[in-house]
Amino acid sequence: MTSPPQNPLQKLQVIDQLEIGPVQITRNRLKAPYRVRQNSKQKVIELIYRFEEDVFQPDNEACINLAAMIAVQVGLNYGLFCKEILFHGPFDKTDQRFIHNMLQNTAREIYVKKFLEPNPFLIGDAADLPVIQHKNYVQAHIKFINPSTVRVTESQENGWADPRKFAILSSGGKDSLLSYGLMNEMGFETHPIFINESGRHWYTALNAYRYFQKEIPFTARVWTNCDRVFNWMLRHFNFIRPDYASIRSDEYPIRLWTVAVFLFGALPLLRKRGIGRLIIGDEYDTSRRLSHQGIPHYDGLYDQSRYFDEALSRYFLKKQWGIAQFSILRYLSELLIEKILVERYPRLQKHQMSCHAAHIVSERVLPCGQCEKCRRIVGMLISIDGDPRHCGYTAAQIEHCLNNIAGKGVHQESAGVQHLKSLLYQKGKITLSASAGRKLKEHPEILKVRIDPEHSPYEAIPSEIRHPLFKIYLSHAESAVKRKGRLWQEIDLFQDPDFHRRYRFDINIS
Repeated sequence: MTSPPQNPLQKLQVIDQLEIGPVQITRNRLKAPYRVRQNSKQKVIELIYRFEEDVFQPDNEACINLAAMIAVQVGLNYGLFCKEILFHGPFDKTDQRFIHNMLQNTAREIYVKKFLEPNPFLIGDAADLPVIQHKNYVQAHIKFINPSTVRVTESQENGWADPRKFAILSSGGKDSLLSYGLMNEMGFETHPIFINESGRHWYTALNAYRYFQKEIPFTARVWTNCDRVFNWMLRHFNFIRPDYASIRSDEYPIRLWTVAVFLFGALPLLRKRGIGRLIIGDEYDTSRRLSHQGIPHYDGLYDQSRYFDEALSRYFLKKQWGIAQFSILRYLSELLIEKILVERYPRLQKHQMSCHAAHIVSERVLPCGQCEKCRRIVGMLISIDGDPRHCGYTAAQIEHCLNNIAGKGVHQESAGVQHLKSLLYQKGKITLSASAGRKLKEHPEILKVRIDPEHSPYEAIPSEIRHPLFKIYLSHAESAVKRKGRLWQEIDLFQDPDFHRRYRFDINIS
C-alpha cells in the first residue's frame, strides 16, 4: 500500500503554534503578546501601539474589540507557516470572517510572490517550490479564544463617523502629501495621521511629520513597534537567510499584509475625532488581477488596490462604524502625481521622501541616492522640469540616478516606464543607443486623467468631491481619457453620463 503524496508546502510549516493576545489597553496604549511555540520551545514578544492622546476607554467593549483587531493584523502574514494560530479576543462573526478572508488572500499572495517568483532572501528547498493549485493556502488551524457571541459595535445608530471629515494615512511620500494638499485646498477638515514605526522606516516620514506637526492642524502620530515584531518573526523561519537585514532590496522577505497594520492603528483616532473618510495614497496601476500558472493573485499589491479599499469599507460598514476608505489618486499615474505635487504644492513637495535607506544630517533626513526608489523619483522630477535638490538630492546623486535609469530601469507600469524614458531621452538627460532610442514609445495617457472601469471608475470616490477634484487635476493634466477596450479615448469628464454614478459607500448622517 502506497502512502499518500506529501504536500510540498508542509515544509513551510515551521511554527507549531502562534498565539496572539489577549490585548491590554490603557487610555493611550495597547499591547498584545505574540507567542511562538516551535520545537518544544516558547518565545514571546509584545506588539505595542502608543497614541499621543487618549483614544480608548479601557472598560468599553467596543474599544477592546477595536484594539484586538489592531493587534492581529501583523499575524495575518503567517497563515502559510503555522500549524495552529490562536486569536484571543472578543471577535464577533464579522471580525472572524474578515480575519479568515485576509489570511487566505495573504497566504496565496505570499506563496506566489515570495516563493514562486525570485526572492533573494530564501535558502534551501523553499527557494524551489513547485506550483500547486489549492483553493486555500492557509495551512494553520485557526482558533478564536473567548470570541464574542453577539455583534460588537458602537452604541450610537450611525457609528462614530462624520463623512465631512477626512483622515490621510500619511507617510511622507508624494501620494500622501498630494492627497493632503488636495483635500485641504478643497476646504475639507483634513487630519494627517502618521504611523511611527520604531525602526529606520520612520526616517522616510520624519521630514514631513516635523513640518506637519508645526504647521498643519489636526496632525497626529501613532507609535508602534510592529517592525520589531516583523523582524522577530523572521528569525523563526529556517528558509530565510540569517543575514537578511544586510541584503539591499526594495521588498520585504515574506510579509505582504502591511498597509492594514498601519491603517488599523489609525482607527482609534478616527473613532475619537469622529472621522468618516479614510484616504490612502495609491495610484492608477496598483489594482491588478493576474494569474501565475492558473493561480489568481493581485501581484502582491492587494493592500494598495481598489479591491482592498472596498473590502475594508465593507468591513467598516458591517461593523456600523460609518467609515469609508478610498484613494483619490487612482486616476493618476505616478508621474502625474509628482507633476501636480511639484507644480501646485511645492512647500509640501520639499518634504517628500520615498527612500527607505535614508539617513539624517543636521536633523534633516536625506535620501541615499542609490536605490530604485531614488532613481525613480529623480527621473520623474527631471522629466517634468522639477528640481530633485528641492527634496534633498545632491548633484552627484542626481547624475548617478540618471545614469542608471537606462540600464537598471524603474518599477512602474510598463507604459509609465516607456514614457518616462522617452521624456528623459528627448531632454538629453539619459543616454541610449540609436536603436534603443528609436524603440522608445510615448504613452501620452500617462500625463492624462484616466477613467478605467477596473482601475479607476468614477464611483471609486464619493460623488461630492469629484467635480472640484477633477477640476484641479485637469489644470495640470494634458486632458482626460477613458478606456474603451484596449484604447484610450478623449472625453469631457463633466459631460460623461457615468460621472454621476453613486459611490456605494455613501453614508447619510442627519
